[in-house]
Amino acid sequence: MVVACFDIGGTGVKSALISDDLQLRSYQEIATPDQLEMLLAHMDAVICQEGVTAISLSVPGAINYCDGTIGGLSAIPYIHGVSWYDLLETYHLPIYLENDANCVGLSALAERPTLKNCACVVVGTGIGGALILNGRLVRGARSYGGEFGYMMLKGMDFPLKNWSQLASTGSLVRRVQAHPKECYHSLDGKAIVALAEQGDLVCQTALGEMVDALCQGLLNLHYVIDPELIYIGGSISQSKAFIKRLVDRLQELQQLFPEDFPQIPHIKACHHTKHANLIGTYINTCQEKEHV
Repeated sequence: MVVACFDIGGTGVKSALISDDLQLRSYQEIATPDQLEMLLAHMDAVICQEGVTAISLSVPGAINYCDGTIGGLSAIPYIHGVSWYDLLETYHLPIYLENDANCVGLSALAERPTLKNCACVVVGTGIGGALILNGRLVRGARSYGGEFGYMMLKGMDFPLKNWSQLASTGSLVRRVQAHPKECYHSLDGKAIVALAEQGDLVCQTALGEMVDALCQGLLNLHYVIDPELIYIGGSISQSKAFIKRLVDRLQELQQLFPEDFPQIPHIKACHHTKHANLIGTYINTCQEKEHV
């Protein structure tokens, strides 16, 4: 099986042909086109390569698996409200669509095929995620399974704040950029983590608040699901310093409150980093073909 895989994001579109060895062949990355017709033209050049037997997409939004439409809103308005089954039907190939965070979660099965139960928390502008139980993706009744970012952490104090608002990279950046000094106004998540490691007090304080909020949610997930692993995705997860800080804080909380937290989750950064969505689309195709 050779699958034409696409990771369609707000700033870039990645594509590759992937087969059983999980190697990315004919890999390309382009800026996200301004129009649907331009995107379809790019996809056509990939799909028409010799040997392609299926088409698989990673996209932002909630998928309607019956009609192939993508619900919700994203930075790519033209992908929503149209049937991708209809758009791609002329190829006469099986078509698979999956939410981008779910694809990141599914990529964990490529690294560890024997993995049964895990969660993937994608830390970016907000927090997305994926839940895998008994080796299969849990989508839920309305495709909101794994949308961990909506988890409430701070009770009913108004305005209500969910996990995305408190523990995402976006929340970290907002905390730092709120500082009156202009030198903080253009920093991204990776730069903030690096400066915190170098001793910058503003970045250290903001990062500490983010990590504490992230740990709260991770502990909640751990005791609801009891997964073998919780993977952390998103670009900030590629920082070893950030993952170490997260693990250290969880261990500290367990030492401080041993009766409240007899176990802490096993945390690991996503293995496939920037290619996780593409690998996940292939794993999704394999699982869906088996399920039919």
